[in-house]
Amino acid sequence: YGKYFRGLIPRQVYLDKVHAFLKENELLHDRNPYNAVHLRSFEGKCGHNDLDLCCPKLTHTQEILIERGGSIMDPLFVANDGQCAQDVLRSYDNATDPVIMGYDQPCDGTECAVLDFELCVRSEVFVGNLKSSGDMNIREWRMARYGIVGWKSVLSRQAEAFEVEKRSEFMTRYIVGHWRFRPDCDTIGPQKRGKPCV
Repeated sequence: YGKYFRGLIPRQVYLDKVHAFLKENELLHDRNPYNAVHLRSFEGKCGHNDLDLCCPKLTHTQEILIERGGSIMDPLFVANDGQCAQDVLRSYDNATDPVIMGYDQPCDGTECAVLDFELCVRSEVFVGNLKSSGDMNIREWRMARYGIVGWKSVLSRQAEAFEVEKRSEFMTRYIVGHWRFRPDCDTIGPQKRGKPCV
């Protein structure tokens, strides 16, 4: 898995845009780290905001950042599609700490998502959610390309997820069924396996 994700690098035009955005926001150097959160409601079907981390308010995101060794004094990049409740979005908009509400330069459709994802990949601590395949991929890219340890990418507050984090280097080795983890194909025999391996 690591080799696969190391090979997935955005096109140069996207990397140039990310570089320009980081430079404009003074986030280019190691001495200027930033954190990131991806807010996503899945058209209102995501689940529990605090446990599933669908649309956590700023205060909850800050608690997670501190727990995972991040600093709330570092800028926070917020990737979102505007679907979260207005009180959630206002908690970020009205923050006194530095908050950057998404990639704000001209982009189109998929390009905007790629730029947001790449900015999340490069963050110090990333808060996403388990129901987003994009967030699971962001976690993999962070580990494969930059060696960022798995616990610096938070995808759930469920106890089950914490246990998997302790045992698993790459989250893609796990099948997600009904938004819960299932062991991968290496640890379950074919007779006991009820679902196909991925």
